[in-house]
Amino acid sequence: MSNFEGLKVLVTGSTRGIGKAAARAFRDAGATVAVNGRKPEAVAATIDELGGERLIAAPGDVATAAACEQLVGDAIASLGGLDILVNNAGVFLDGPVDDVGEDSYDWLMDINVKGVFFCSKAALPTLRASNGSIVNTASESGLVGNANMALYCASKGAVANLTRAMAFDEAPAVRVNAVCPGGVMTDMVTDGHDISADDPSLDELRNYPPMKRIGLPEEIADAILYLANPASKFTTGAMLSVDGGSTATR
Repeated sequence: MSNFEGLKVLVTGSTRGIGKAAARAFRDAGATVAVNGRKPEAVAATIDELGGERLIAAPGDVATAAACEQLVGDAIASLGGLDILVNNAGVFLDGPVDDVGEDSYDWLMDINVKGVFFCSKAALPTLRASNGSIVNTASESGLVGNANMALYCASKGAVANLTRAMAFDEAPAVRVNAVCPGGVMTDMVTDGHDISADDPSLDELRNYPPMKRIGLPEEIADAILYLANPASKFTTGAMLSVDGGSTATR
């Protein structure tokens, strides 16, 4: 396991799925972690579930620049600094372009893109001082196109290229990388239903990658910790695909 002893980490969108797995992994590796979610009660419940030790509450939305500045500032104040920012908060919407209205467009792009941009902006002065790093949660859908997912692909493609540009701008003080998951067993995949990875309704997703299975949140968390690890000091601007091979030949 990577050693993050004494490091201070903020993981946005960490009350569920990949974010919760990452918060747990960082804490287990010795870091102090700010847990973020839109609802304070969800943040409190997550901290209680994870055991409380070296976890602090950082509730707040990421859909506006002002909210991003507030939640990042509060997290930095509570942590006493910041070494790692994980921009993980995100939402999903599928369907053809014809079905996407302006409200849906704004909702998804505000959270998936604006949140990454303005949380990073708010954190960068502190991260420059600590020679820290940013890990963004992009997606395989940010690297290739997927049917009936134009808006989501656009948002994650923006995250991927934002990562590359920020890595160039912020080197050598701050490393900026992205993890690009494929299908992962989170509520984005299950649509909130309590189903297992071998449920027949998930056959198409399970058979899509060469590995013939759906990923686990903990596997994406492991990749996030790899990218965030100070030992990965020559890695920046990377798009780390953790997708069971689904983008290997596309």
